[in-house]
Amino acid sequence: MSISIIKKLSLSLILLTICLGIAAQELLHMHLDYNRFLSEEKDTALLLDYQIPYRSLIFVAKNNAYFAEVDVEVQISNRDSVVYTQSVTDNIGISSKHDALSTQKAYLNRMSFLLEPQSYNLSFKAVDVNSKKSFTFNYDIDALDRDARISDVELNSRVYADSSQYLQKFRRNGKIFEPLPSIILQREYFENAHIYFELYTPEAELGMSQLLVLSLEQNAELVMDEYIDIVTLNSSEAVTLKIPLADLKAGIYEGSISLQAGESTIEKSFDFVISEEVEVMLSLFPNPEDEYGLMRYFMASSLPSNWDAMNEEAKRRHITNFWKTMAVSTGMSEQRIIDLVHERVEHTNKYYSSLKPGWTTDMGRIFIRNGAPSDIEKGSSSDQSRFVGKEYQIWKYSSGNRAVYVFMDIQMNNNYRLIYASGDDMEVSNPGWLSYLGRDFDTSLLRN
Repeated sequence: MSISIIKKLSLSLILLTICLGIAAQELLHMHLDYNRFLSEEKDTALLLDYQIPYRSLIFVAKNNAYFAEVDVEVQISNRDSVVYTQSVTDNIGISSKHDALSTQKAYLNRMSFLLEPQSYNLSFKAVDVNSKKSFTFNYDIDALDRDARISDVELNSRVYADSSQYLQKFRRNGKIFEPLPSIILQREYFENAHIYFELYTPEAELGMSQLLVLSLEQNAELVMDEYIDIVTLNSSEAVTLKIPLADLKAGIYEGSISLQAGESTIEKSFDFVISEEVEVMLSLFPNPEDEYGLMRYFMASSLPSNWDAMNEEAKRRHITNFWKTMAVSTGMSEQRIIDLVHERVEHTNKYYSSLKPGWTTDMGRIFIRNGAPSDIEKGSSSDQSRFVGKEYQIWKYSSGNRAVYVFMDIQMNNNYRLIYASGDDMEVSNPGWLSYLGRDFDTSLLRN
């Protein structure tokens, strides 16, 4: 019985609120699903699957790899009595930082519980240790009856033979059944949807023919109706069916498995979505060349050397990857980091423009990259400088490496140039910076 994001509740949670200059506090984006099967003793085996896209996690570089950490806690209660409390810490490692931006890769885990035939409440909580983003969910669950004839229908993205220890929790009879808690299948990556369920047959009916009907609808229109005769020889038998995706349109599908045994019909439903990936291009400026100039502020050493030879599509894709990287490194959503930088660009254009837009000036570059300084001190150079007295500003930042910058209006046109920088590996000081300020300049002003 999948918790459907279509019919019941969206489990893909998005950004709630962000304050300027403060790391984004988001709900953790993840997917949760459960399915119920009968054990040999006729208790309910509850399989709780959860899937966390890499893009929603914060990875930290360590030991030549990148790691995220998620604390998960599950509590199952019956009325006022707690039946299970289970806590796990998921240590998630990736070898390439680019995997953290993948639209396809995700962490998958399963927790299992054994329940007697009663009604329960499930409480689930997950917290990303690095970002403090969290996800919580509560749901009422009924155990299966001991005389149930069919289990829940489990949706899988792939079923394949595997004898290794990888994904051990998802192995059945030497095959890996890779569940899909998100219930979203992208046709570019999957040829089929695989459904798994179990039939439970009373001893008196073993060897008798039963009829299974697999039905699939889209927008209340029947698109698949398959009849399957089955003879069960064991009291519990697994069934796996394959649904080809090639001829199915993108959209929402409602499926059902009907078991006709004698005069009774038992039906189990399931849902899934077929999506066709649309590449969303991210940008702040309409002109890619402006965006290239902005990217230099943040990652000059990582920019492609063949930028001028790239076509516009390749440039747009590189720009998109830049913003995705920025989102991961700051813990913000892609749109939020774009909005934040846009606000800083607007500020610099308003206050630092002279003969050119404020965002392209030295002050603009530092403000866009670091935000507003913690302290600004203004003054004028003395007569002992190499020029007539000119105005300067000292910017100090109290966070990070406690950077200090000195800007001077050398041409006296409000285009302050950076002449001194400390605590910032991306900036260099003018070798003759002190001669601009004068020999009698009080260098203690640069302490931070």
